[in-house]
Formats: sequence, structure tokens, C-alpha cells
Amino acid sequence: MIHQHQHYDLLGKITLQRVIFTPPLRLKETLDSEACLLYSIKGSSTLYESEDKYALNNDDGILMRCGNYFNHWHVNKDNSKNEAIAIHLYPDVIRYVYKNKLPNFLISKKPSKPVALQLLNENQLLKPYIESLLLYFDNPEIVDEEVIVLKVKELLNLLYKINSNNIRDLLQDMFNPNNYDFKHLINKNIHEDLSTEEFAHLCNLSLSSFKRKFKEVFDDTPASYIKNKRLDKAAQLLRVSKERIIDICFECGFSNVDSFSKSFKQKHGSTPSEYRKEALT
Repeated sequence: MIHQHQHYDLLGKITLQRVIFTPPLRLKETLDSEACLLYSIKGSSTLYESEDKYALNNDDGILMRCGNYFNHWHVNKDNSKNEAIAIHLYPDVIRYVYKNKLPNFLISKKPSKPVALQLLNENQLLKPYIESLLLYFDNPEIVDEEVIVLKVKELLNLLYKINSNNIRDLLQDMFNPNNYDFKHLINKNIHEDLSTEEFAHLCNLSLSSFKRKFKEVFDDTPASYIKNKRLDKAAQLLRVSKERIIDICFECGFSNVDSFSKSFKQKHGSTPSEYRKEALT
């Protein structure tokens, strides 16, 4: 549930954004010709992209190039609210901010290697910048276009000052979508707690197009293929590990123990606990 949503815009586009909400919250993020710095003031999430997943915790930021992402915000142990800041970066907004005279570090060049995301764990340069944004969100009457322009420029210059080749490559290539291999993306994330719709989103495909593509590549439906792969891994873990069944359930991408046990029995003819006992005899 979202309790508070504030934003300041440039050229009619959300540029500085603050959200306070109660997790759990599962969000499909689409950055179409847009990059974004997401910063968690309070709360943790798992952010998925085509090649990997990233853990975002208190005072962590993550710089994302254009593309499709899925973000799962987790419940806090104390059931408290989460708070996050996002700074959205668009090509035309950046040109406007710099009056069409881009600094060299933003001029597109061929990066040494493609970078989709860059995680910034408790960065001591970034934290004071975020705190300064909170001052403006708490006092909207002092915010005008000049303030927004200055804060965008400040962020870009700050990111460049961070000693990271990945960030510098990403700044020069942040508006080019990252290429991915369909089969690799599916197999990379197959044991994550992602639905068919969320897989389709990561692939930047409609659900119907995703299902057609999946059938072409795997000769099976997404639901059947993904469930069978998850159950195969669960069976392997039950045979060779001493992990609790509930932990195996979540590790293999299932979100509910009852449905996991039911699906496991349908495939293997016995419940997970029975299967483990049989494997040990």
C-alpha cells in the first residue's frame, strides 16, 4: 500500500520522486528511453533484470539503464513502512539541464563492457545527496525549476566522481537497452519466485508473445517447464541436503509450502518429507 507519493517534474516528466509505502510490494519497472537511480531510505528489496538479481537494503542505491526490471519489496521484521527515492534521467531532460552542452563524461562512447545496473552500497557520497533531497520533499514551497535542475546536475556529477569504471561506462550508455539471450534469461531466473507475467515483463514481451516465444525455444508451456524444473531441483536438494522443506520450497522458487507439496506429490508420487525418507533408505 502506498501512503505518500511526491514528485517534482521537468519538461512534464517525473524527475525527483519520493514514495512511502507498506510492503510487501511487487513492482514491474519499465524504463523506456530512461535511466534511474533508485535509493532505499528504509526497506529491502530484490531487484531482477535479465542477467541477475540484486539485493537493495537500507541506504543502498542502484543505478539502472533503460530496460525492464522487476522489484520485490520485502516485509520488514518490525512491520514498518518503507521509504524510497528515485531520480529519473531522460535524454531530453539532461540536454535541457546542460543547455545542450553535455559534459564529456555523458557523451556516448563505446563502453569497455556493457553494464545494466550498478549497486551503490551505503555510499558516503550519495547519502548526503539523498538527505538534501528529503529537505526539499519536506518543504515543497521552496522547490522551483532551478532547484530541480541543480539537483539533477549534482547527481550526475556526483556519480561521475565515484571511483567506478562501471558507473562511468553506464553513464555513457544508460539510454541504450541491454541485449539479452531469451533462453539464458529463463534458465538464469527459473528458480526465482517470478510469475509467468513477470518473466514476460523482464523479456519486454506481452504475455501472449512471451508464451509463443517460450514454446518455440523450449517446446513446452512456461507454466509446465518452469514448475518441472523447480520440482527437479527440489527433489535433488531433498536427496542430498539437510535443509528444511520450507527452505527448499522458497529456494526453488515456490512461494507457498502447501502448493509446493501438492505439486511435488503429483510429479514424484510422494510428499517432500516422504520422498526424503525414501531417498535415505
